[in-house]
Amino acid sequence: MTLPASEQTADKPVAAAIGLLARQGFDATSVEELAEASGMSRSTFFRRFGSKEDVVFADHERILRQVNDRLAESRLEPLAAVADAALLVFDHHLRNRETSLARYELLQAVPALRDRELVTSHRYERAFLQYLNDKLPQDGRSGYKAVAFAAAVVAVHNAFLRQWLRAAPGAGKAADMDRKRAAALAAELRALAETFRPALLGGAAAAPPAPTVVVTVLPGQAGREAIAQAVLDALP
Repeated sequence: MTLPASEQTADKPVAAAIGLLARQGFDATSVEELAEASGMSRSTFFRRFGSKEDVVFADHERILRQVNDRLAESRLEPLAAVADAALLVFDHHLRNRETSLARYELLQAVPALRDRELVTSHRYERAFLQYLNDKLPQDGRSGYKAVAFAAAVVAVHNAFLRQWLRAAPGAGKAADMDRKRAAALAAELRALAETFRPALLGGAAAAPPAPTVVVTVLPGQAGREAIAQAVLDALP
């Protein structure tokens, strides 16, 4: 997914500020230095971000808006739509590797930022829950199960994100590993949706397709082409 030029431009000051904080230290970096690194005046920095703590998570304001837009426009069934929105967040981290890694370093060094991270995660959880409450049947079936599903999606996403942040693949391997990890997260979220589907939408969880068994008898000296043709002929 390629971001529009306007959104790429919007992320640059945030990336510059987070990079400086990670290199220089959170407490050792002044707002003036952050403003200079971000290419703006001190007053503009305060108007746009508010504080040093705010700039560390500023890109998530835009991603939260994208999540809400994605959910509002989605034609998927509700559980799949929430999983799709969570993948949008993960994709943001993959596309902004250096910023995500720098923020992770900051979170390990500054306990107050870890508290702020919990607040940010909860905002995604609330967005998912609000969407589910709007879309799920209002028959009393979902109850706290929608709360559990929204929390579980965020928890699984965050577990995959932490694993990705800690992996730090070598040069040349990052793109391939990112694709595999994103695919693994998508599969895990689909499985999670299947687990919750009976309770939230009714009906049994979708069963995997039954395997096709083919039995054919061939002479002992049959070649590969003959075997392949016999199997094709025996298929229903």
